[in-house]
Amino acid sequence: MTGTPWHPADTAEFLLVPGATSHKYSRGVLGVRTGSSAYPGAAVLSVEAAWRSGIGMVSFVSPLDDAPPKFGLPSPAAAILALRPETVFAADTAHQRARCDAWLVGCGTDPAQRSTAEREALLELLSGTTPVVVDAGALDLVVREQATAPTIVTPHLGEFQSLWRLAGLRDLQWKTTGGSHAQDAAERARAASKLAATLGVTVLLKGSRTVVAAPTGMVFVCEPATSWLATAGTGDVLAGVLGALVAIHADAAHSDAGMLARLGAAAVTLHDTAARIASTRPDGCPAADRPAGTPAPPTDSNQAPAGAAEALIGTATTPITALDVAACLPAAHRHLRLLRKSA
Repeated sequence: MTGTPWHPADTAEFLLVPGATSHKYSRGVLGVRTGSSAYPGAAVLSVEAAWRSGIGMVSFVSPLDDAPPKFGLPSPAAAILALRPETVFAADTAHQRARCDAWLVGCGTDPAQRSTAEREALLELLSGTTPVVVDAGALDLVVREQATAPTIVTPHLGEFQSLWRLAGLRDLQWKTTGGSHAQDAAERARAASKLAATLGVTVLLKGSRTVVAAPTGMVFVCEPATSWLATAGTGDVLAGVLGALVAIHADAAHSDAGMLARLGAAAVTLHDTAARIASTRPDGCPAADRPAGTPAPPTDSNQAPAGAAEALIGTATTPITALDVAACLPAAHRHLRLLRKSA
């Protein structure tokens, strides 16, 4: 199985621009349940990324973990408030859950520290009807308790292998190193498709070449990502991007069995494009923070052959952090919309 290539220009249709009659609720409301006493930064990164991906509102509900605060760290909610005061902080109630168009759960959480109350709250989301993006510390629940909500999981390879075993599937047979990009992508596509069909959820298998598989057999293979994304926290940023897109397109996620896979591929592309923009700017800073007199990076897609992902933004790159990627999401949003117009 090779899957269908997903090109950057395919992403623009999912990047909406508000109109004269738009309001914060019509632009999507994302419920976020991420971070923990040990990893409050994961909550900050996921919320920041969601805000910068075009969402109308982010509503944060603190996970109910049993661990005491560590190292004098602030709570996830306090850390978010310091950076994003526009975030709505809410209690975990049925009314609050009903107000959200989609949910993001799991980033920066540890199942070993999960309280009974938190487990029950997560299972209620997974057994509901609102689309759910599941990352990191909540992934095991998708296997142990069959999800009925429209669900997309976002494991990296190690987490994917754990899910594979929990699902009772045979050991993975493909070699993860030593093969060509095409060979590795084909094997990853085959495995992701198998897990998606087994669990009945969409699987976004992260990697240098991310694949996204729907339970229906639809598989998208994204273009190779910039290697600068191999740094802590970028997975939390991707989860926030994906959560925002799912909330924005929640109605379609209900009616179209392949929509979560398309949104997954679109989120991967938006995330990678933001990383490329960040890596071509001084210190990964957005345009507003660029030192006076510093020229803007090249953004004209006509400078590169069609389909050349590495040349979409520029070639002179520098190290970046996860927060740099989040900061450049608005520029990536604009770039991909313009890219489609010029295609």
